Amino acid sequence: MTKEFRKPSPGERFQQIGYLLKNTVTIIGRDTDIVGPFLRTAIYAVVMVTAFFGGIAAIALGAGGTGTLLLLASLAMFVYKYFYYTRQDMAQSWLVAETVRGRDAVPGDGRKRVRGVKSQARILGWVSMGFAFISSRAANGEGGGLSAMVSRVLLSALSEVWDLAKHFLTPAVAIDECGLRDGVERMKSLKNSVPETLVGVFGIDIAGGAAGMLIAPVYVVLVMIAIALGFAVGDAIPAFYAGDMRDMLGASTPFWMGDSALSFSWLPLLIALWLSKMLGAILARVVDSAKTIYFTLFYMRITHSDEIAPDIREELDTYLRIESKPAADNTATQA
Repeated sequence: MTKEFRKPSPGERFQQIGYLLKNTVTIIGRDTDIVGPFLRTAIYAVVMVTAFFGGIAAIALGAGGTGTLLLLASLAMFVYKYFYYTRQDMAQSWLVAETVRGRDAVPGDGRKRVRGVKSQARILGWVSMGFAFISSRAANGEGGGLSAMVSRVLLSALSEVWDLAKHFLTPAVAIDECGLRDGVERMKSLKNSVPETLVGVFGIDIAGGAAGMLIAPVYVVLVMIAIALGFAVGDAIPAFYAGDMRDMLGASTPFWMGDSALSFSWLPLLIALWLSKMLGAILARVVDSAKTIYFTLFYMRITHSDEIAPDIREELDTYLRIESKPAADNTATQA
């Protein structure tokens, strides 16, 4: 049983996200106010993505001023999201902590709590932005040599470790008002406080990257449909007309095209990319919210176990182990 960071396999990640979402619904059922921070971040993500693609469409239609403003607004929202998401995650973490304590938190409680730790939230937002940049460098790294490959692996590992650390630091700041340095030190000491039944779970990158894996097939299907619709629309909307495929491909034109003109419109492709990015952003917020709830419960179980309401203690360890309750246990309980 290890307490070190462990990256689960793709199969494990799909199982984890299914289990997390199922049990997240159970926790939310105790107090529906928990879902508020998630809804705000999901709406934020939809507006941000829509502003970006709306800006592109506006420029294509000749409304350059409006398009430029929409693109600038999208860029500003993209930068600000690291701070906004951090504050909403902390608000949700506080609401979850209050719920498992058996208290009825009101919607504004989370935001009030975050105002008291705004400096820590701001620092966490900056660090999250920095690691997002590192992650993008790892994903878009150029070069095929050994040094380039090693660099990409290291950058990717750093990003995944930070994702795990961030979800442990969020409840530490929201619940106990820890500074970032104190939070990191607490994470190190928590290893020695993990109950024996949960040792194997501490340090696992829960459902890491699951959102991207789930949305990838949707991307492919939507793009294929969009390409077919692009030929169907053709030059009907001049602002989005890309040209004749025979002229665009030149000598590389496939023989099966024959002599027919194949007009292509990139409007369906733009819509498909917008839908894909919007669905991906929402799914990413769903997964992040589920992880925030999970790690808040883990943190409460380790550091504030005496404050957890008696009616949830029995099922909490099973939930945190990310496994279903064995049938034998149920039989023994009934006996």
